[in-house]
Amino acid sequence: MSYCVNCGVELADAAKKCPLCDTPVINPNILNTDKAEPPFPKKIVLPKGARTRYGAIIASFLILLPNFVCVITNLLLTPHRLWSVYVVASSAIAWFLFVFPFLMKRKHIYLILAVDAAATVIYIFLFYYYNSAKTGWFLSLAVPITAGVFLTIGILSAYFGKKKNLIKSIIAILTALISLNIFICLIVNIYIKSVIVTYITMIFAVSCLILLIIFIIANKNYRFRAWLSRKFFF
Repeated sequence: MSYCVNCGVELADAAKKCPLCDTPVINPNILNTDKAEPPFPKKIVLPKGARTRYGAIIASFLILLPNFVCVITNLLLTPHRLWSVYVVASSAIAWFLFVFPFLMKRKHIYLILAVDAAATVIYIFLFYYYNSAKTGWFLSLAVPITAGVFLTIGILSAYFGKKKNLIKSIIAILTALISLNIFICLIVNIYIKSVIVTYITMIFAVSCLILLIIFIIANKNYRFRAWLSRKFFF
């Protein structure tokens, strides 16, 4: 440990001059000052989590700037038609879905899903309000279907919280898809009875059900599972 001969400030081992008064440092007792680590790194290295949040902040600014320009342009040039609402709403839903999770220090998956679900409902409501507020499809279709989709994602997230093998994961995904598909079909048919939607639901559900049965058998039967592994590289 050495001190400046001029001002008396404590000096780092690698210091070539006093950081306070710029007096050159000459210490005969320290021979290898060039090899000593500098008191401050030349390159600032952020932790991985901090880099991610820093990138999310930059992305937020890049999303905010064009929206600000759009709103100002809309108000100055076409104040009678608020087209910028659609731009801002689309940017907001994109921010909530793809940027917001990276701003969190701890990834609370259920909180993220709840915020994304609320943002999606509000986004759909804006289009509903400005275009077809009298048809009533928002509460009858949009809200329950959005809730069903995010509830399904939440259940799958809880299931995949623990490590699962590939076949069990596929079984869980197929089961969730069949259940969600039937639920959406019921909601649509309550709002508008549609034979086409029912047919599409049946085709999709039966196809997934066949695959589900195959993978359930593969999960129970070792030989069949080994055959699938050789043929399809599971």
